[in-house]
Amino acid sequence: MNKKAFNLFFISLLLLFLVSSVNATDIDNDNITIRYGSGNYQTITSDLSNDDIQSLFDNAKGGDTFEFTDSEYNNVSLVIDKKLNIISKSNSVVYASSEVSDKAKNMGIDKTFGFYFTSNSAGSVLSGMTIIASDGDYGVVVDNANNVQIKDNNVVGGLNSILAKNSDKIVISGNNLSKANGDGLQLQNIKNSLIEKNEISHNKKSGILTDGLHYCNITNNDVHHNDLNGITVNGKSSHNLIYKNTIYENTNGIYINSTSAYDQVKSNSVTYSRKDPRSIMGGDETGNGFLLGKGFKSSGSSLLKVEYNYLAYNEFFQAKNYWENENYAMGQNWYDSAGLSTTFVCPRLLASLMKLDTWSISNTLGLQMKDSSGKPVEDFATFQTKVNVNGNQYTATFINGKAVIDVPLDPNVEYDVEVEIGGELVKYKYRAYGDSGDNKDSKSSQSDGETGSQSADGNDGTSDVQGNSNSQGNAHGGNSAGSHVRNSDKSGNYGTNSSDIPSQDTSDNGEDALSNGDLDAGDSGSGEASQEGKAYEIVPPVTTSKELQNTSGLAVLSILAILGCLIYGYWRKDDFGKFEK
Repeated sequence: MNKKAFNLFFISLLLLFLVSSVNATDIDNDNITIRYGSGNYQTITSDLSNDDIQSLFDNAKGGDTFEFTDSEYNNVSLVIDKKLNIISKSNSVVYASSEVSDKAKNMGIDKTFGFYFTSNSAGSVLSGMTIIASDGDYGVVVDNANNVQIKDNNVVGGLNSILAKNSDKIVISGNNLSKANGDGLQLQNIKNSLIEKNEISHNKKSGILTDGLHYCNITNNDVHHNDLNGITVNGKSSHNLIYKNTIYENTNGIYINSTSAYDQVKSNSVTYSRKDPRSIMGGDETGNGFLLGKGFKSSGSSLLKVEYNYLAYNEFFQAKNYWENENYAMGQNWYDSAGLSTTFVCPRLLASLMKLDTWSISNTLGLQMKDSSGKPVEDFATFQTKVNVNGNQYTATFINGKAVIDVPLDPNVEYDVEVEIGGELVKYKYRAYGDSGDNKDSKSSQSDGETGSQSADGNDGTSDVQGNSNSQGNAHGGNSAGSHVRNSDKSGNYGTNSSDIPSQDTSDNGEDALSNGDLDAGDSGSGEASQEGKAYEIVPPVTTSKELQNTSGLAVLSILAILGCLIYGYWRKDDFGKFEK
């Protein structure tokens, strides 16, 4: 082998070595970055003690990932004080300790918990766990920590399943929170955060309780079978959006007891709230779909907006105002009503009633929600009702204000259509107009003798959310089928005028202050609500920043290019020497 061939062989070996060294692998698993071969990933097995795991966390680098791989872990009480990804891909069950850990004691923490995120844990993720906190105070605590994600966990028991306080830009998403002795989720002094797609049920108090909430979105949650309210808003609140939640079988659905500025309660389905004479709120303050408490204050241009909600089958009032409060003007909402006498709206509320009309879509039956002026509503709660067409019964599912019944109809035939509204069947004469893709008003007419008469022409009623009185026309609509089809343990006389409705409600509203948690209600909501920024802007999920981008391919190409130049230069060096001579 001549010297030139040997040198080429050596350069080739060097090339192979450099290429093989670029072997780090990035895996983006729901925004969680895991890096193999870099020392930033480690498995946690059940044979490790809590102190062992805590030591691993304490000695980790920011951005490291720890995966719990076994099925069960006992006596867990872990403090996270740096950015860590803590995950399980096998739904590991973690039993929270009933004792305060040494590290927690040294930090002045006197409560028990499963996982505790401190102010140094910004950017951390907790995902994929089942956390049993039956013997502890909390399943998860987020304390003065920003950009923390708690996602896709099951948290059972505790005083609160999750307590988040004094934090900014947190995401609590896709969790199942249940059987807490207090509130399923308690939020104290939280800003710019997203609470979405959680199922929160069977808690001893509220499903979600807030005290000091600003620029937050509570959206698309399923909140049911809680012993107090579905959602409670206390203290001070501003620029929050409570949107498209499904809330049912609670003592009250949504309870607003805050000084509110630029908040919005929109497109929620609130059904089957039940009266409870033993409630800490007082029996006459229960069984309501939407309830304004004694502590509610909102006025002027920053007035709370309540609109496009589906309020039905609630045992006392569909919507109620505390008797000492000033009259409050609701926006356009659906009260499961076929007429003014059955709206079940508190006299201290000025309510503008929406209506239901028919709409022809491709020779089938279409139903359309409209506001009191006859304008179609396109952003509305999801719910269902029963519809009869010529004696055949169908279920209509309303999504964003529209429902389509998949039944072929002859445009030359007039059909008898019955829609269940307020427990009664309201009759329409309906003719399907148009060919495929032709959407138009069906101009249906109401049968004679129906108390809930509606027409396609609408009425002159309007809603002024600034507190001005509104005129109500004679076109009112509603729906009686619960928006959540899984209800199986309904009880009580929902949606009827009860003989025990008092002429004056003198009971005080309960839960004005947080009875549990580490902050007093007066502290958690201190300070004036900020009125800067854009109201109701959807807060995007806060993604985990990635420590390593997948740049191995670019590195390999760069090495190949450099070595190619070296080989070419070495091979032609004799020619270059001749040229210089």
